[in-house]
Amino acid sequence: MKLKDVFLNNRKILSNFSYLTILEIFLLIAPIITFPYLVRILGKELYGWVITAQVTASYCTILIEFGFKRISARHIANQNGDKNKMSITVSSIIILRFILWIISFIIYLVVIEVVESYRHQSILFIFSFLTTLSSVLFLDFYFQGIEDMKYITIVNVLVRGIFVGATFIFIKNSKDYIYVPLLWSIGYVLGGGISMWIVFNRHKLSFVMPLKSTLLLHLKEGSIIFFSDLMLSVKDKLNYNIMGSLIGMSDVVIYDVGSKISGLMQKPVSVICTVLFPRMAKNPNVNNAKEAMLVVFLISIIITIIVNVFLPSIVNFFIHEDIDLNAIRLYSISPIILSISIFIAINVFYAFGYDKLVLNSTIVTTIGYIILLTIMYCIGLLNSVESFVILTLSSYFIEMIYRIVFCNKIFKSKFQKSTVS
Repeated sequence: MKLKDVFLNNRKILSNFSYLTILEIFLLIAPIITFPYLVRILGKELYGWVITAQVTASYCTILIEFGFKRISARHIANQNGDKNKMSITVSSIIILRFILWIISFIIYLVVIEVVESYRHQSILFIFSFLTTLSSVLFLDFYFQGIEDMKYITIVNVLVRGIFVGATFIFIKNSKDYIYVPLLWSIGYVLGGGISMWIVFNRHKLSFVMPLKSTLLLHLKEGSIIFFSDLMLSVKDKLNYNIMGSLIGMSDVVIYDVGSKISGLMQKPVSVICTVLFPRMAKNPNVNNAKEAMLVVFLISIIITIIVNVFLPSIVNFFIHEDIDLNAIRLYSISPIILSISIFIAINVFYAFGYDKLVLNSTIVTTIGYIILLTIMYCIGLLNSVESFVILTLSSYFIEMIYRIVFCNKIFKSKFQKSTVS
């Protein structure tokens, strides 16, 4: 097959890959651009508090999204352009997300009141919570399902780009630290609001009041992914809260640098998985999955090598001071492990209809994380950034092994069925 034919046959995938790549990279780079400026203006201690508040608010995002993003994208993909069905799906998710947003806000306020150190920073934490409105308004699952990321990419890059600039304009000294999450919240809300305008005006969907049974069905379907995401967040985000208490907010900033660099490294794989998901969900194919998995694994290895070569310069961009790079070099291994783990979860388990395996793998991983966390705490090993990175990598590795084992079983089962038929 000629290269031109390959391009024409996969033009939609390549187009969506391009737009989603731009969006995902921007969403990650935008806070990275402001990171060194905010560290310099606010200092590591105060910026550590900003990060902690953002991480705490992100737990609420998990409740608000409730696994709808992946399940609803699959529904939209399979509704074949039926505007009535898509309107019901989109309306159901908006209603459910808004109800969950209210519930999460109540829980969030209780947490702030109970934790004394958080109570002293209550305004910062409340402003950080406002970023969760993006989860209510941003209908990314719809654009993923119809395989059209053009409009949403353009809107979000433009709107959020304005508020990146606003950070440099309005944050002038350490007293302005509480306004950092407020500026981002305004950008998120505007981006989400415009995405809704596109869906209901440009794409002519209608907001309808769904049946109670429809809402309950979406809750039931999303519950497996919700519990999976919730437990996933325990091992991914709890480190921030514990680290701030045990070794200080300045170390939270160092850990966050490693997390941001690793997150940027993961984006190409994440984008590939997201773009391929609708196609995999419509036509689950073992050979295609294997080939794509090998590609994302090789890409992650290449990226890791390149990043480690230039790591001193990359870290210097974030923090203009000499620091020990061992923790960040360790963290940079995570994209290799996650490339396999995330691909299997999205493009095998979810796409092939084995949603419960994602939850099961996360349960096993979270149990492993808690056991390791307890052991390391009891013997006094949680005394450095490196120890928390090792804890994170260990949990990622456990998750990857579990998913590889069950992915292999699925592939064998599919192969046997195709042979019999």
